[in-house]
Amino acid sequence: MKRWIDFLSKRILEPTDVASVVVFRVGFGLLMFWEVTRYFYFGWVEELFAKPQFHFQYEWFKWVIPFPGDGMYLLFAALGILALMIAFGLFYRIAAILFFLGYTYVFLIDQATYNNHFYLICMLSFFLTLAPLHKSWSLDVLRGAVVHTDRLPGLWLWLIRFHMGLVYFYGGIAKFDSDWLNGLATRELLGAANRGTIFEPLMEYAWVPHFYAWAGMLFDLWIPFLMLWKPIRNWAFLSAILFHTNNYFVFPIGIFPVLALFLTLIYFDADFPRKIVPVKIKKWFSQQYRKRLLTSKKISSEQKKPSSSQQTSRPILLFLSLYVAVHLLLPFRHLFYPGLTIWHEEGHYFAWRMMLRQKITRIQFNVTHPLTGEQRYADPRDYLNSSQFKVFAGKPRMILLFAHHLDQLVQSNAGFDPKITARIEVSLNGREFRELVDPDVDLSEIPKYEPAYLWVKPFEER
Repeated sequence: MKRWIDFLSKRILEPTDVASVVVFRVGFGLLMFWEVTRYFYFGWVEELFAKPQFHFQYEWFKWVIPFPGDGMYLLFAALGILALMIAFGLFYRIAAILFFLGYTYVFLIDQATYNNHFYLICMLSFFLTLAPLHKSWSLDVLRGAVVHTDRLPGLWLWLIRFHMGLVYFYGGIAKFDSDWLNGLATRELLGAANRGTIFEPLMEYAWVPHFYAWAGMLFDLWIPFLMLWKPIRNWAFLSAILFHTNNYFVFPIGIFPVLALFLTLIYFDADFPRKIVPVKIKKWFSQQYRKRLLTSKKISSEQKKPSSSQQTSRPILLFLSLYVAVHLLLPFRHLFYPGLTIWHEEGHYFAWRMMLRQKITRIQFNVTHPLTGEQRYADPRDYLNSSQFKVFAGKPRMILLFAHHLDQLVQSNAGFDPKITARIEVSLNGREFRELVDPDVDLSEIPKYEPAYLWVKPFEER
């Protein structure tokens, strides 16, 4: 065992060409700038953060609320600037830390905005706060803030591969699900995503959802390992291009296919960017860069090559080991919850459980006066924006949070403590509708963050 540990330690700490991780830094920064501009262009800053009067807060982050006034617009503008600073390596450490804090802050405002690529970006931005990716081809080098080097410990390259491998492999493991393997989930997802498009007639063939289900599962499980196997790496990357291009046009999943395909490049050799850039262009850029290094009196990599021990201290290695362990174990926490995960949703978040269920919901909230018994219907669309309403109805925890919000509104505006009940019927992956909660239970009496498997009706296959 010790021999294996020593071998792995030596492998990850071995100085490695910096080209690949520098391309990651530049590409990630530019993609994040693009992502931020999309929030302004499509009006998402206002729709998701500035306009709503109510947000589905996370249990441990109830203190995270949107900035008032124009605060959210200023925050996103700052995130765009910080993303460019990361890309060009300008005040990199400060930019990376602030971007991580700002983006994670946005991520934690509302459960309704949760998606896996949002979570992935938070993880990667945290990684940037630790990784010294500004030590080559950066403005920080040219301004004398850091010493230039052409090599870094392989640890940083392998950690990026680890992050993308998590998305792929755990996404594949999650698809070991009867609804997925039987094509039920993909049939509903494909049908909803392609309704009214040129692909809709194709969805009528019975083999299509089964093909998507099995191809998706096998791709997710194997692509990180196939990309590491040099003899077939190019073919594996071609399959990744086809897979993510298809997802981009078939499913409304935003920037994720572009981000995932870009991150898959990290599985190529560390020096692959140097091999694909035309010689004349590479030579010109190198000459200009080296010239500015000499002008600004930098120490080049030929003069001084920092050792791996200088780059990575033992406390950082220990912390990163714990970081890796947590992310390896966290996605399995749903195994400790009784019942069907895609029904009660406990353990679904932060576990790379992607596209496993399609829910169609009928929902009605009732507000009852405790003394007179007078009952009134409350339409959630009067209190939630379209994005919130679209996602909350099939998620028990969010249903409970809305019930408590409704209870507080009635108490503050009408002056009495009502009984909040709901008649919620859910069709899971095309099945017949069945009740999610007991329509006679006062949801406002259930603790606000009570695990859903304790109070939703159990899912029983019929």
